[in-house]
Amino acid sequence: MRAALLCSFALACATAEPAVPPAPTRLEAMPKRAFNSGAFAAEQFTPADCETASRQIHQQSADDGWSALRACVERTRWPRGEFTQLERLTGGYWDAELQTRPDAPRLIARIIALRGGDVEGDIPLAQKSRVPLFTLAAALRQPDVYKGRWVLLRGALSDLKTDGGKAAALVHETSLRATSREVQVGSISRTDRTSSTSLRAEAQSSKFGNARGSAQISGSDRTEHSTVRQKFENERVETGRQAVGKLAQADPFLEPDKDFIFLGRFDGVKPGDDEKPVAVLSISGYFPPNALLIQ
Repeated sequence: MRAALLCSFALACATAEPAVPPAPTRLEAMPKRAFNSGAFAAEQFTPADCETASRQIHQQSADDGWSALRACVERTRWPRGEFTQLERLTGGYWDAELQTRPDAPRLIARIIALRGGDVEGDIPLAQKSRVPLFTLAAALRQPDVYKGRWVLLRGALSDLKTDGGKAAALVHETSLRATSREVQVGSISRTDRTSSTSLRAEAQSSKFGNARGSAQISGSDRTEHSTVRQKFENERVETGRQAVGKLAQADPFLEPDKDFIFLGRFDGVKPGDDEKPVAVLSISGYFPPNALLIQ
């Protein structure tokens, strides 16, 4: 009986399955927190500080770094001036982004507008970094080469037509030309001088008697002195080049005869009224130029 019990116990021990340890708890991956570029730019003190901090973010994430830089440029009401640091952007660090990011031409166009809208002067700075952004003059000279490329121009709207919900604007290109004039510095100093001369003469004649005469000559003059210096100003001139800009819709903020910086795709040329070629552009955006020109 005892042997049977031992045998039964041994059989039970042999057939019992070992305990399975519990499976480890699976940790769910935490979702990546989205980068808030607007909040980042709002915390910066100056545009230069914002650009420097964007580089640091760019070293960790290229997309976040570019988003931060774009927020720096788009931020308004900086306490110490707008983002006009075009030289910092084209100094080499951002070259790869400026060449490949599809919104890079728009970013550069906005900065040029903030700098006063000197397109002819600032486009060469942008092209140092191989930014695919070109002038209207270059596109008109070689239409086949520049077709489909980004063109930036400063111009004023002279006519707007709508057809089937689409709008087309005739834009006269303008440019800034430096002119000089002399301006007074300080107050004017004056020197007054008065002189007086008296003459007296007597003559005697036996036939007509005695003759006497006298004369007094007086005079005064004034000399004014002032200091002047030469001052250079930017004079707005029309270049004679024209473009027809196709707009998605009529925009009431595009005031006639007021200068804007236009960014558009170059679609080719068409003959104008005076047989000069007129550029055809698909306008992507426009920016009012700052009144203060930065050189």
